[in-house]
Amino acid sequence: MRRRAAKRWLAAGGAVLAWGAPAPALAHAFEKRYDLPIPLEMFLAGAGLAVALSFIVMGFFVRSGGRHFDYPRFDLLRLAPFRLLAHRSVRLAARGFSAAAFLLILLAGFLGEQNPMRNIITTAVWIVWWVGMAYVCSLLGDAWSLLNPWGSLFAGAEALHRRLRPGAPLSLNLPLPARVGSWPAAALFLWFAWAEIGWQNNFVPANIAFAAGVYSLITWGGMLLFGREEWLRRGEAFAVVFGLLGRFGVTEARTGPGGRREWNLRPPAVGLLAKEVPHPSAVALVLMVLATVTFDGFTETAQWQGLRTRLFDLFAWLGARTAFQMADAFALCAAPAIFFLVYLLFAWLVRLAGGRVLPAGEVARRFVFSLVPIAIGYHLAHYFSYLFIQGQRLIPLASDPFGWGWNLLGTAGYEVDIGIVEARLVWNLSLAAIVLGHIFAVYLAHVVALGALKDRRLALRSQYPMLVLMVGYTVLSLWIIAQPIVG
Repeated sequence: MRRRAAKRWLAAGGAVLAWGAPAPALAHAFEKRYDLPIPLEMFLAGAGLAVALSFIVMGFFVRSGGRHFDYPRFDLLRLAPFRLLAHRSVRLAARGFSAAAFLLILLAGFLGEQNPMRNIITTAVWIVWWVGMAYVCSLLGDAWSLLNPWGSLFAGAEALHRRLRPGAPLSLNLPLPARVGSWPAAALFLWFAWAEIGWQNNFVPANIAFAAGVYSLITWGGMLLFGREEWLRRGEAFAVVFGLLGRFGVTEARTGPGGRREWNLRPPAVGLLAKEVPHPSAVALVLMVLATVTFDGFTETAQWQGLRTRLFDLFAWLGARTAFQMADAFALCAAPAIFFLVYLLFAWLVRLAGGRVLPAGEVARRFVFSLVPIAIGYHLAHYFSYLFIQGQRLIPLASDPFGWGWNLLGTAGYEVDIGIVEARLVWNLSLAAIVLGHIFAVYLAHVVALGALKDRRLALRSQYPMLVLMVGYTVLSLWIIAQPIVG
């Protein structure tokens, strides 16, 4: 995600905009936006109509929910190149590289040049890792489960401990009650969202390294108490979030019949069709992801500047700096709360339209994964140019990660190519990502309704409120993307 503070350091570092004079912010890496060939209102209406038409198509052609849970798969391990990629030595090398890169980046944050443009940690964390890894997991599958450095380093510590004390586990393996669900991961993600959006000094390398160090201690502490696998499954925020996004991706790793390991190619989004009813913490986490990425985009608009000024007045008695921080924190916490209340309202309407077969709480839990493609679509749209323009800074920083004048890989002199993407391409991709995300969401919600309600006509009728919600969010998200960027 992009942060207002990150925009300041990017702008201060001299990243040039694609057109015109320097702008006050680099939100989409452009100052001048693409001039739409038709009025924005017509684009919004057309996008909403596309989502509505997809609902009609689903109603005609998707007539059974059960069979969609058993989707087609092709095991990529049948092919020699993929068997090589999945070989144990390759996986160990990938984990080792990820862990080493994490430690290097952490050291750079503490010991390197504190100019964020010359220290690898700022670009690596906020641009390449958070934005880029979300792209990879959403499109391809849960790559983070392989590359997670916290899991890899703890696994290495476990292996060493087994050698020193055979038979004695490193973790206490305390039971984590089922009612806890993924609430630890949800709480840690909310903390991360504040650090990413609301923390005023989140562009300072030492601050990022300190926050990463604190998160590492929390993560390894959870693994010591509850076991590595259990904490990765329910407590480590990014393992849970990236795993959720990875369920949309076109590959999955699983254990097949007879215990045989599989690496399957599958249709997109079908991994979000959960036969089990998700835990309430999953509802909170999905809505947090959707709300925070939307709020991050909204903070770049003139409308947010006006609202922020009014919130500032509420906290002005605390002093200017604290008042702005409190205003940001209040708005950041209010965004998921508003999304949660709106979603509960529509879950109640779905219950009414569906003949009151299911309680509203169960409706909210059953349908929450259908919102994940919407979050993915907005994430892809919101950060595309940011990743591909500012992400290029990793090339020179890889040669000089500490900002000490090194040129290890011969790329220290690389200059960012601001013409790699143009505004028209960004707008068209944003439009496609948001609309397609909502169409996938309509499909998932329809299949879940068919599986839960059994009666096709009742299931179709129950989805009218969800259609209204999805069309409304399509229009809202495109409106945010289309707004002029302000500092």
